[in-house]
This record gives sequence, structure tokens and C-alpha cells, in this order.
Amino acid sequence: MRSFLFTLFITTGLVHLVNGQSDYKTPPDPIQVPKVSLVYVKTGPFDRVCGSSLNKSVKQEDMDELSGRLGEFQAIWDKEGSIYLQTVLKETGRSFPWQDVEATLTACDFPSMGSPLIIYTKSFLSSAPKPHPVSVFPIVVFHELMHIFLRAVNDSSLLKKKYVLESPFTLGQLQVMALEKFVLLKLGRLDIIKWLDTRYRTRFSPEHRRAWEIVNDIEGCEAFIEELKIK
Repeated sequence: MRSFLFTLFITTGLVHLVNGQSDYKTPPDPIQVPKVSLVYVKTGPFDRVCGSSLNKSVKQEDMDELSGRLGEFQAIWDKEGSIYLQTVLKETGRSFPWQDVEATLTACDFPSMGSPLIIYTKSFLSSAPKPHPVSVFPIVVFHELMHIFLRAVNDSSLLKKKYVLESPFTLGQLQVMALEKFVLLKLGRLDIIKWLDTRYRTRFSPEHRRAWEIVNDIEGCEAFIEELKIK
């Protein structure tokens, strides 16, 4: 009897395989959200050399505050920023090129960038004329991470080709801003969209403003996201 049941089990399995079907489906790989570690070494060389180069030394109190608040910034990133990343990876079906990312914070007047990954944090400190709320910190980091994410994507965007006469800087911001707005809409963070809208329209370069107008006012973020999806 055991022999008969075993033979029936194997035969049934083979029939399913021959017909191109199987009752045993491999579950999809879980979304691999990269671990983002924030780093600030107040005795390190970057802020010292940066301040010297700009003839605007970084204040000791700014270095002390940033060092003391590193855990606060890491906590809000872990809580909210990782959800931003997960949302993008799930929607596009793409992977982030790295599993571990280290982002260096700075209190120097040096712009955030994706390569090397540096996050301008002085505007969050108490010495800033009007400090940013810590709630918007994750989207600042997310913006630079999206530049890294997009470098691993084959650039075949028809929308970018449509705006080929725009400046290279504007073109480089289109998909990043679309990803920002998409994530914030998806998660219902209209407050942060409003914050971004004000900054992109009034406090950044004309190239930033033009990119935001294309994404927000003309094309909509969904059109850019659709191009990024793996089909």
C-alpha cells in the first residue's frame, strides 16, 4: 500500500510538471530594503576641511549638536525612511543596488549629494535661522538615495527624451522628484509634499524649479513611475 501511494504521489507530480504546472510554487523573494547607517564624526576631517575651503568654519556648537542628535536622525530614518524605500522597490519591482549604505552627515554649508553620499544637516540644527522639522529629514536622505537607485536603471525614459532641451541638471532631477512625490502621496504625507513644493519653487535653483514644474504641474509623477516599473 505504501509503495502504491508513493508511486501515485510521484506520478501526479510528474504529470503536473509535464503540463507545465506545479503545485509547489517558489515564493517570491522578499523586498530587500538596504540598511542605511548615518555617520557623523565631529573630530573627523570633512567638516574641518570643508569649512576651511569655504572660508566659513563649522561652529563647535553645531558639531556638538549634530553629534548629539545622530541617534535621533537615525531613529526617524529607520522608522519612516525605510518605508519610503520599501514603497519604491515594491512599486517598481526593482532592487536597490547596495544592501548596506553609509551616509555621512555634515554641519558644513555643503550641499547634499548621492556620490559620495553626503547629507547637509545644518538646516536641522538650532543655529539655523528657521530649523527644518526633523519629520522632513527622511525625505532629504531619500532624495539622494534615489539618485543612487536610478544609476542602476537603464535610462530609456521617453519622458526625459521629450524634455531633452532642458538642462542636464533638470533632466537628472525629474525621476527623483517623481519618486519623492509618489512615495509621499502613497503614504499620505501631504504635509511633506507641501514643504517640498515651497522649497522647489522658491528656495532652490531655477533647474530644480523647472524639474518640479514638469513633474508636479505638467506630467504628473505617475507617468514617470510607470516608466520605471519592470514589466
